[in-house]
Amino acid sequence: ILLVMNKKSYKINLLKITAGFALLIAIGCSNEFLQDKNTKGITDEVVFGSDLTATAAVSGIYDVLQSDSDGREYDTKSLFVPANYTTQDYEDSGADTEFKTYNIGTDSGRFNNLWIINYKGIGRANIALQKLPKSIESGSISKDLGNRLIAESKFLRGLLYTMLAQNFGGVPVVVNPSGGDVAVDDYAPRNTQDETFAQVVADMEAAIPNLPWSYGPEDKGRATKATAYHYLGNAYMWMKQYDKAAKAFEALDGHVQLEADFLNVHAAANRNGKESLFEIQFYDKASDMGWGRNDNVTALQSFCMPNEISGWGGYINATKVLYNSFESGDKRKFATVIGPGDVHPDPLCQIKDFPNNNIYTDAPANTIKMNTAGTVEKPWTAVSNAGYFCVKTWRDPALTGNGNGKIFGGQNLILARYGESLISLAECYFNLGKTAEAITTINKIRTRAGLASLTAITTTNILDEYRHEMAGEFTLWYLYRRSGKATEYIKLRHNITIPAGRELMPLPKSQIDANPNLVQNTSY
Repeated sequence: ILLVMNKKSYKINLLKITAGFALLIAIGCSNEFLQDKNTKGITDEVVFGSDLTATAAVSGIYDVLQSDSDGREYDTKSLFVPANYTTQDYEDSGADTEFKTYNIGTDSGRFNNLWIINYKGIGRANIALQKLPKSIESGSISKDLGNRLIAESKFLRGLLYTMLAQNFGGVPVVVNPSGGDVAVDDYAPRNTQDETFAQVVADMEAAIPNLPWSYGPEDKGRATKATAYHYLGNAYMWMKQYDKAAKAFEALDGHVQLEADFLNVHAAANRNGKESLFEIQFYDKASDMGWGRNDNVTALQSFCMPNEISGWGGYINATKVLYNSFESGDKRKFATVIGPGDVHPDPLCQIKDFPNNNIYTDAPANTIKMNTAGTVEKPWTAVSNAGYFCVKTWRDPALTGNGNGKIFGGQNLILARYGESLISLAECYFNLGKTAEAITTINKIRTRAGLASLTAITTTNILDEYRHEMAGEFTLWYLYRRSGKATEYIKLRHNITIPAGRELMPLPKSQIDANPNLVQNTSY
């Protein structure tokens, strides 16, 4: 067993042991390392033989969320790209241009590795769920902790199936280790999308009773009842069971709150804030820029920074269309996207303080430090976009970009938050014909944004609210698709026609080649 002690990251990678499991435990004190590389005799009974090691093994399921879809463990662009490029509000300057036409190749390495990484986590969850009850029964681990770890494992399996189904539709649902020691059946056929979300419902409902509403500082970032209720409601919405979805979202009332100031939702200093339901945890100190460092940090923030001050990239750009789509006075606008002549909205993240800044002005070096993202007359277009930038994940002032030593940082990435839950609840009410309740609920979001209350509501109103609340996060495209109106909405707001069936991503060709029981989505 290799124990890596780090209170800040709570990270565990799993090395191979007898049942397809692995173990790298991150649970102790920062900057202290205890290593024992002798793995002889390490069995599942040892791994699940104490509270300490069982907790570490379940933490290893969380670990897959820090993996990148390109197979490199350095950023989570894989989560950002399909959730946002498909909405046409964000784009890549060079790669990933296929999202503009929804012509994603079946040989996409991103989606192949997304498939592999998610099933890696599902495999770890399946093993944990097989072993934990036996450990509780034998007295190797305490009952209360064991039941909580079972609940966390079920939640995480449901989360990973959610991510797969939102991208691909129905996927193989495997909930038991096959052949005893194999974590996932490599030849399982596809289940339908509804069957996949039915499994998510089962996992979330089983998890909720044994998850706490909150944790102490040492366990921040683990799944809570609120986290599971949110994903339970989401799954029911995919299945069009809006009454059950509404009850799940209603259960959050009194346990989580909206941030009073929208800008504070993604503040670098507001990790696991009161609105957040689930975040990918990263180390809260920026690391060096070397490609060999561990995956406790992310490069996604640097990808969102202007090339003019990061000195590289252009991998994630907001669009002028998104910038112009906000209602006048919407407080979310500059906390989401800034353009030529705009000041970064976070007082701790000042553009003038970035080292590269002065070389992109006409003044001699070190004489003028611009504090805007270019100017109206000379927008920052060193990379081929129109000079608009995502700021939700560009909030860490310690990141300085290529050539200045700080590409990777520790800003957590919020996968679920209460603002989304409330709009989803409003959508449930709308679909149930409870118009007054829908309007009241969605107006809670609009009030925080500084906007006038709606007096009537339509599907377009709801999708517009998702767009301006969730842009630049990790769920927006799936919210469009879940509504059943993605194609119509993209046509309405972008005048782009999505080819039939291309709301779904293609199953990776390499997975179909390896598993004769997989069938491709019909439009690919």
